[in-house]
Amino acid sequence: MNIPTSEQETVVQYDRNGETMTIYTSDTTQMTRLDKIYSRHKEHRQAGEVVAVEYVVDKGLLSYRSKRGKRVLTDEQKEAARARMKAMQNTMKEKRLQANA
Repeated sequence: MNIPTSEQETVVQYDRNGETMTIYTSDTTQMTRLDKIYSRHKEHRQAGEVVAVEYVVDKGLLSYRSKRGKRVLTDEQKEAARARMKAMQNTMKEKRLQANA
């Protein structure tokens, strides 16, 4: 049972005196992301399929930011990043050629 993306949600709940927070999500992208760093506390199922998951984590991990930071790179850093990307693309291209050979 797939939930339409327009109806998927993520809710973070905690109380002022508690030390943990509960993250409830029916958003499959967030489930994938959260599964990589936390263990599932509870799964909500419909027709045998997981439709939502709850995670219980340390409340101290919650962070609020006033804005996103913008990365400022020097010309040398930009050139180094370009070179790394080109090398990575060449490596991937070689692997594809070897796989197809």
